[in-house]
Amino acid sequence: MNKPTTPLFRLARVVERMLDAAAGSILAILVLIVAWGVFTRFALGAASWWTEESARLLLVWLTMLGAAAASARGENLGVDYFASRMHPDARRLIGLTVEMTVIAFAASVLVYGGLVLMVETLRSGQTTAAIGLRMGWVYAAVPISGLGMILFGVERIVRLLANVDPNDPEAVA
Repeated sequence: MNKPTTPLFRLARVVERMLDAAAGSILAILVLIVAWGVFTRFALGAASWWTEESARLLLVWLTMLGAAAASARGENLGVDYFASRMHPDARRLIGLTVEMTVIAFAASVLVYGGLVLMVETLRSGQTTAAIGLRMGWVYAAVPISGLGMILFGVERIVRLLANVDPNDPEAVA
């Protein structure tokens, strides 16, 4: 089967690979930081001052980027059992409705709300307690995740409108 070559598909795959790489890197760093924190607490008798906060902030980024990456593969929450038993036209209509709802949520809450939160927090100068990182940069994960979800939602809508399985990465839309 031919590989999909539309610009939207290529962009979505590049963004998906970037999200996967970023989430994988964050996970590896998170494991090292938590291991270091455990080592310093129990082996050295004094917990490292930066590990707990760093782990918490990385977990925020991992969660948000992971949610966007899951969206790329259609692994977000859904009620597939009922939809799979419906007529294909009804399934397509439900799929379109779900994707438009996800896009509306991502655009309003994650992108718009996340950007407002990020900008206002950067403007206020709020920093984290231990490492002194500006909280606005922590909150930047929210609109980035939202933009990814919008991109993948649009791609899935294009596939649904073209009567192509939105869960088949090899299918040409």
